[in-house]
Amino acid sequence: MPPSDHLDVSQFSSLDDAMDKVQLGDRYLEVGRRLMAVSTEFETSYTSMFWFSVLARSRALHGAIAREIRNENPTGVYPLIRAFTETVVMMIYVHDHPQYIERLTSRERDRPQGSPHRKSIQALINYASKQAPGLKDLYADLSEATHVGSVAMWVSHRIEDADEDTLKTSWSSEPHWRDEEQALVACAHTLELADVMETLLHNFAGKHLLPLAQKP
Repeated sequence: MPPSDHLDVSQFSSLDDAMDKVQLGDRYLEVGRRLMAVSTEFETSYTSMFWFSVLARSRALHGAIAREIRNENPTGVYPLIRAFTETVVMMIYVHDHPQYIERLTSRERDRPQGSPHRKSIQALINYASKQAPGLKDLYADLSEATHVGSVAMWVSHRIEDADEDTLKTSWSSEPHWRDEEQALVACAHTLELADVMETLLHNFAGKHLLPLAQKP
């Protein structure tokens, strides 16, 4: 996955520092704790169930990404970051269109005939990109890595030497980062998505959950 121009990998003093900073911690649980500090009485609804599901999914994906970065497994990291990106994109859309949650409660094939279809991931990305322009390019890169595209093609190879006439490479069947920069970029992407998700969880709760909990 090529580095994004807006990413700041200089925030890390070393790869070890990056891997320490990308650890899951309690950041998502803290959003839940702050919410519970305001009110512990929530109406059980699709809206509240969606929020808690996204919180749990974010913790699971973030923790798995951090583990696989440390395991030097880019082939595992990229699909996980892609899934995290899709979760962020969905949260952006549902924050503005909470009625959409109902479409997520059952499989498309089980919905009554004539029911509105779910939006494609590309449609959701196009919507989210109005607020986060870098998402479209990030998702394209992650798709190239997740499917057998150019990123996947070269991830197990390392260029040892190259000139005009020759190209010397090495290959390994063991997962590994092609270079340190690749791992740093993965850490930076993860932290950026985590920051966005933390804000989305907070804002969604304030807009859609607290009013339900506080109504007479």
